[in-house]
Amino acid sequence: MDEQRNNTRKTVMNLLIGVAILAVVVFVLFLAVGFVETTMPNDSYEIRITGLSDLAVNGTATVMIPAPANAKGELAMFEASSVRQPAGWRTAIRETQHGKMLAFTTTEGYARDIFVPSGEFETKEEPRLLMPVLATPDNASVAEFARAMSGTYTTVVFRDGFVPPENATSISFDLRYQGGGGMKHLIKEDTWTATVDVTVPGTASGFVPVPAGYHVIAGGIYL
Repeated sequence: MDEQRNNTRKTVMNLLIGVAILAVVVFVLFLAVGFVETTMPNDSYEIRITGLSDLAVNGTATVMIPAPANAKGELAMFEASSVRQPAGWRTAIRETQHGKMLAFTTTEGYARDIFVPSGEFETKEEPRLLMPVLATPDNASVAEFARAMSGTYTTVVFRDGFVPPENATSISFDLRYQGGGGMKHLIKEDTWTATVDVTVPGTASGFVPVPAGYHVIAGGIYL
C-alpha cells in the first residue's frame, strides 16, 4: 500500500513538474515575441470644421487652425509630407503673428465644411501640443506645461473673407491630435492627445483665442 502511494505521489509530482515546465516555456515564448516586437509612434490629426457651408465667400476666404508641434515649435506633421487638400480648399502651412498655422483658402462662391483625417508614422516620441500656444495655466512655459499629465491652455483659430451672414450662424472647430504610443522591447511610450472643441460666431473675423485640452496616457511595461 505504501509503495502504491509513493508511486501515485511520484506520478502526480511529475505531472505538476511537466505542467510547470510547459507553462514556463509558453511564457518565455510569449515574452520573446513581445520583446522583439516594435511599434512605431504614430501622429494623427483629425480636423472637422462645420458651419462654413452657410457662408458666402467675399473674394478669397481663409480659415486657419493650430498645427501639432513640439515644445520648440517644430511641426510634427504637414511639412515632411504633402498636406491633404479637402474639396474646395487649398491647404498650406502659413507663418502668422502667433507662429505657424495650418491654413485653408478658397475662392469659390460658397465655402464648404472641412473634414481632413490624416496620420503618419515617425521616429520621434516627444510631447506635442496644438500650436500656437497663447497662454498656459500659471504662465508656465510651453516646455513645462507639456510635461504635465493634463490641462487646458489657450490656442487660436482664424477666419476671414466671408460675407457677414444675415442670420445668426456659428462655426464649430473639432480638432483632435494624438501622437506617440510606440512600443519597443515591451516598453510602451506615452501617448499625447491635444484637442479643440469649440464654437465661434459666424460673424467673428480675424484671430479668435480658443481653449485647447491636453492629456497624457502614461506608457510603461506592456505584457
